[in-house]
Amino acid sequence: MKLLRPTLVSLVIVGLSTPSFAGDLQNSIAKAAQTQPRQQEERPPVKIDKAYLVSGAGLFVVGMSMAVYGFLHTSGGEFVSGAVSKESKTALGGAGLAVASAGGAILYWGAHKAKSAPSVTFGPKTFKVSKQLTW
Repeated sequence: MKLLRPTLVSLVIVGLSTPSFAGDLQNSIAKAAQTQPRQQEERPPVKIDKAYLVSGAGLFVVGMSMAVYGFLHTSGGEFVSGAVSKESKTALGGAGLAVASAGGAILYWGAHKAKSAPSVTFGPKTFKVSKQLTW
């Protein structure tokens, strides 16, 4: 107990005095703002092609609806209790999960293709076309 009190007081003193070594806050903020890279301005937002977006989102919603209905709807009309595989329609639920994963894969593929698509940027007295090449 005799060692605990001085140790605790020393930790509090060091903890409260450390921010005073940081310097001027305004200068630190200005320096951090200047050294931060400007990647957000260079990269335009990714737009997924409408065919991928509509078909992928549609399959995902339908698949999740099938999964919820198949796993939670029972033949007796009540909610699922202990014997899930006997009461619910697990085949329909599994098929719903497969359809939802196919929709998610289509959305992922659409986003992947949108990243590699050329980008056109218009601005005041500016016209820019950019294309990402990887190999």
